[in-house]
Amino acid sequence: MVRIKVRAIGRVKEPFIRDAIADYAKRISQYCQIECIEFPEAPVPDDHPSTIEKACASEGKRLCSGIGAQEYVIVLDRMGRPVSSEGFAGIIKRLEVEGPYQVVFIIGGPYGLSDECTMRADMILSCSAMTFPHQLVRLILYEQIYRAFSIIRGQPYHR
Repeated sequence: MVRIKVRAIGRVKEPFIRDAIADYAKRISQYCQIECIEFPEAPVPDDHPSTIEKACASEGKRLCSGIGAQEYVIVLDRMGRPVSSEGFAGIIKRLEVEGPYQVVFIIGGPYGLSDECTMRADMILSCSAMTFPHQLVRLILYEQIYRAFSIIRGQPYHR
């Protein structure tokens, strides 16, 4: 059985988004173990590029800390490879069957991800060419994980 960890910058502040994520997490739990680890946003007192770069580097260190060498890391970034729901299900199925059985999804903060995160990634995926708030990206990810398992199992959710 595959285990999924979501490592994300920032807390989900909106109650309706938290509730939706919790609902999908409960649905996903019938297929695999899933957990989310949240890290606080690094302070960005001004919009100077060096300040933003330092914040991204600080967040990247925290996001990547504690990830094991055997864990498969998927970074979500709008510049990543676009994939359909069926394609995403294929990725999950391959990891579920062939391993590694520990999958880590990384979601950056409002200023993106550090080079450390993208260098650690085994795969970089895009949820969309559009930019979404990281709270919504987390919800989209949970929904797509649930959809992937329903596709894999031939269940009617994906129609």
